[in-house]
Amino acid sequence: MTAGTGPMTATTAAARVGRAGAVLGAGGLASSVFVMLRMLETWRVTPVQASHRISVLGQKLTYPAANLGAVIVVALALLGLAVTGMIAAGAARELAADRRLRRRLDAHRVHGCLPGAHRGARVIEDARPRAFCAGLIRPHVYVSSGALALLDDNALGAVLAHELAHARRRDPLRLACGRVLARALFYVPGLGELHRHQQALSELSADEHAVAAAPANRAGLARAMLSFSEHSRPDDPTGIDPERVDHLLGDPPSWRFPVLLWGLGLGVLGLLGGVGVLAGRVAAGSATLAVPFLSRQPCVVMLAVVPAALGVGALRLRRGLAGRLAGGPAGHLGRRPARLLARRPVRRLERRPRRDDVPS
Repeated sequence: MTAGTGPMTATTAAARVGRAGAVLGAGGLASSVFVMLRMLETWRVTPVQASHRISVLGQKLTYPAANLGAVIVVALALLGLAVTGMIAAGAARELAADRRLRRRLDAHRVHGCLPGAHRGARVIEDARPRAFCAGLIRPHVYVSSGALALLDDNALGAVLAHELAHARRRDPLRLACGRVLARALFYVPGLGELHRHQQALSELSADEHAVAAAPANRAGLARAMLSFSEHSRPDDPTGIDPERVDHLLGDPPSWRFPVLLWGLGLGVLGLLGGVGVLAGRVAAGSATLAVPFLSRQPCVVMLAVVPAALGVGALRLRRGLAGRLAGGPAGHLGRRPARLLARRPVRRLERRPRRDDVPS
């Protein structure tokens, strides 16, 4: 890979992209918290009724009093609250998916690990050839019984070295954090693109670590990718990534750090923060907690809220029990166990003449 002055390894590029994405993510989260704090500072909430009142069907209702600055601060605070909520929900989904995957893998795991140089890799009973790294907090390398039967020792060692590099760098956790931030900070330009670059570069970086551990792993990885592609099922295809093949053949794809896109993302965050600061200086707003109809009839409110809350809780409990009763250990892995590193779209290529240079 090239970037400006000279060659850049995939490992260096992946680290640079990861840091750039972390800066944008941290900036977006910090700006969200900042505008929410500004709203608390600029708005005054009183327990008594404000002077701004309207009459609707004989009921006197109050409404907040605010200038344009206060309205802008509220709008930014609502955006920040939505971002914070999306980050929390995304993190919860990633953790739940990780727990489900580990339970599924444990149900199909063959007791014990591979001996010798492959020590530490966990074997799962599955006829489909596959090897992957999974686990957010404690990543582990998994290999299927189909892969053990298909690959020779050199190819198996290269594949496991590749996956072990993912585990040592905690790539599942890194990419999960990138996914959550890219989805929550949807309005930040460049963050999604950086995450896609990080996904691709993490694979190339793991290949580099495997080849650095043993030069023979270069040919082993190429044979393993070809074997996995040829023995994949039509309903679960495994493609060959052309960039990985080119990288193993010594022809790495050109890549440059998206400086302009990253700078645009920083500019958007700076603009939102500046608007929040300027609006907060002139913002003035007041609201009341004394809602006339509700505050006068609290018993009616409780009689309506309590049964509704109990009904929602009972419905969620029923669905949870139904899901547990319906779910059970299957005879084999029904779906391809996702790596929790989102893979790039599967692509198949026709073999080019220069790929025949890879020793078999």
